[in-house]
Amino acid sequence: MDKNNSSMKHALFVAFHYPPEANSSGVLRTLKFTRYLSEFGWRVTVLTVKPSAYEVVDTTLTAQIPNDVRVVHTKYIDTKKHLAIAGRYLSILAVPDRWIGWLPWAVKAGKRLLRDEKFDLIFSTSPLGTAHLISTQLSKYSGLPLVIDFRDPWYEEPAEEGMPWINHFFAPKLEARVIKQASNIVTSTQQLRNLLLDRYPQKAKKNITCVLNGYDEADFEELPDPKRSPNDPFVLVHAGGINPEFRDPIPLFKTIHGLAKEGKIKLEKILIRFIGPGDFANSPVMEKAVKDLNMENVVEFLPRVPYKQALTELANANILLLLQASEDTIGLVPAKLYEYLRSQKPVLALVYPGATQEIMEETNAGWSVDPRDTDAMAQSFLSMYKHWQAATLDKKAASLESLVKYKRRELTGQLAEILNSSVN
Repeated sequence: MDKNNSSMKHALFVAFHYPPEANSSGVLRTLKFTRYLSEFGWRVTVLTVKPSAYEVVDTTLTAQIPNDVRVVHTKYIDTKKHLAIAGRYLSILAVPDRWIGWLPWAVKAGKRLLRDEKFDLIFSTSPLGTAHLISTQLSKYSGLPLVIDFRDPWYEEPAEEGMPWINHFFAPKLEARVIKQASNIVTSTQQLRNLLLDRYPQKAKKNITCVLNGYDEADFEELPDPKRSPNDPFVLVHAGGINPEFRDPIPLFKTIHGLAKEGKIKLEKILIRFIGPGDFANSPVMEKAVKDLNMENVVEFLPRVPYKQALTELANANILLLLQASEDTIGLVPAKLYEYLRSQKPVLALVYPGATQEIMEETNAGWSVDPRDTDAMAQSFLSMYKHWQAATLDKKAASLESLVKYKRRELTGQLAEILNSSVN
């Protein structure tokens, strides 16, 4: 819906992850909000960093930014890059994160924008926590209401492995300061909303709202039809990074190897493709596992591809593989799950019981298995393999009717209601 700019409310979005950044799935959440908010009476100015800050970029995402969205890029200091000596730096220089050096430039640019233009509200999204510190300062400076979006928890209790003690010491204090300033708080999962309600009982329930991640129907238009031939292998595809902590495919490799050894499946009929898996794919641990399990011709590690091409890879798969298995991720839902579901391919989700499993069960989207249960993993893989042989895998995919509530346009409408309540 086209609206006259003078009749629209104006939001200042503070977001580190914004196109052309392509190393974080969170970039899509903010991009899609800014893409559709104009349909709900809001225009947006985005305050972000210069693209040189990003390790991975995808210019095809930049093309999705609407013409009426203004993007302001600022300078920054990356502690890891600019303040390290021999690759090491003091932890105090990276509180709450290594991008704290973005704050002075962002605050300066934000104040200038707030002086020069009329805004109705300030919005920020994390990770990174630095974005919330910037928006809190700008909210105090301008007196404008602040809405903050948590895509992940700021910190864990107990502290997640590897977090410097000083970060964990300051995290609760910084988060509390931001929460106090915010008029409304948005979370990407219900479990994260519950976490914040427990931490901040003084905040009214109505002021902490879950707006899920989702998929954009427009991204799936004009995707090529999958090409199939009788000799095609059974193809599993995983999109995005893997790691030894909670996205480790080696247990699955061992399961597949065991089934092949028992004669229940044929390795030469299976292909597992990883799109943009990251450094773990080339690690000695991974190389040894693939070799020891005789899966050199089964597993493919491919470079990162542009977003639209990644969706095409999903469309050409038989099964979409989701890995997220650890105690500290049970309340999180990988953003890619929603694209997996919309691809209308069955999903093999190797996850602990929690938020992701609940969505899998709700949408009847395939198989959800706790990877600690090796027998269940073997049974699930064998079931998938038999469905593939019988050409009945399509019956195990989520229906479009079950996915309507995950459309980005509808989810942006939910955010618009929160923004409206904040200014009213």
